[in-house]
Amino acid sequence: MYPLKALLVGCTEVVLPGLRGELSNLAVVTEGEYFDSRSCLTHILESPSAERLIIIQASTIAEATQLEGLNDATSGVPILALVDPASDPSLMLRAMRGGAAQVVRLPIQSDDFRTAMHRIAIQFGHACGQCRTITVLGASEGCGASTIALNLASEIGRLKNSPCILAEESFSFGRLAHSLNIEPLLTIAELLNDAELLDLERVRSALTKVEDNLQVLVGSYRSINPVKPSKADALKLLGIVKQLTDVVVIDGRYTYDEVAFDSIAQSQQLVFVAKPTVSSIQNLMTLLAHFAQRESLAQQFVVINQFDPETETFSVERLSEIIGVPKLHTVASDAKGIRLADALGQTLRNATPHSPAFADMTLLAKAVLGIPLEAKPAASFMGAALDRVSHFFQLT
Repeated sequence: MYPLKALLVGCTEVVLPGLRGELSNLAVVTEGEYFDSRSCLTHILESPSAERLIIIQASTIAEATQLEGLNDATSGVPILALVDPASDPSLMLRAMRGGAAQVVRLPIQSDDFRTAMHRIAIQFGHACGQCRTITVLGASEGCGASTIALNLASEIGRLKNSPCILAEESFSFGRLAHSLNIEPLLTIAELLNDAELLDLERVRSALTKVEDNLQVLVGSYRSINPVKPSKADALKLLGIVKQLTDVVVIDGRYTYDEVAFDSIAQSQQLVFVAKPTVSSIQNLMTLLAHFAQRESLAQQFVVINQFDPETETFSVERLSEIIGVPKLHTVASDAKGIRLADALGQTLRNATPHSPAFADMTLLAKAVLGIPLEAKPAASFMGAALDRVSHFFQLT
């Protein structure tokens, strides 16, 4: 749910239908619609609240002046101005000088409007209410990135005690549906094939509940659907998904293109997964170098999956040094447990809760969420003394 309620001021019948649709897609509650600034101000003064956003259409210089007066009278309430520069190029500057936090050109473009709304939420102290997006990227086939993504999403939902959505980026030919033995009503490919119909309720109907706090949005599983979405459609879908939850985990695909990179750029956190082989680790280092060149600001986590310290050539410390990262996460090798979970169509927590891989997944989820690990309790003085006495009698 968007953190601010909207007050619509002076919006014409030409603009209102599209505006209402955009607000619905962003899960924005419209508190009221007003003919002019005076009636809106009367409502604000009669019903004070700090959780509001004014959206005003400024079509003339007089309306831009009203915007300035509204800003003076409602200090602290953000204003988004809808302006058609074709009618008067000076209106955009007047709206900004009048106190608009963001200005959106008419006719409304979804990407532009969504970005403006997101920026206002952050500017006015509601960044914590925004959805966190985590993308899991595999360095090579068979490294288990999809297994990591599924169990990471499951553990994040459990730890936060709120729904987490796992979405496949391999929407043309997904694996999640068969892996979890589910049959969703709609797939990502079907949503993108009818991108003009994308809205909050349609996307909500495509979600399938897997656990109490885990829902999934799957790629095509009945057939291979060679959909090639535009950047705008892919980002529109992601934007709608983010309105439905606090955390989205994306199971990234291996074919990196500009649409994929644009989606990845929306992530606050990236989880890179490799297995302990020379080729996979080399691929991992190539991926890390590429994102460094792109100057990605996302927080990064590097995971070596299927790791067995008893048989691996290099220790965790040595691998961390080779890869060039200060902190390396590992997930224990447990082929039997993974096969059991896959056969049951379940997460590791439900299929094999004593799996060492599951224990590591919990640690990874806590690291991603920034939850400090529990310190081992210090031995009591009496306990330490008894240990020393016991040790003495063993020696004698």
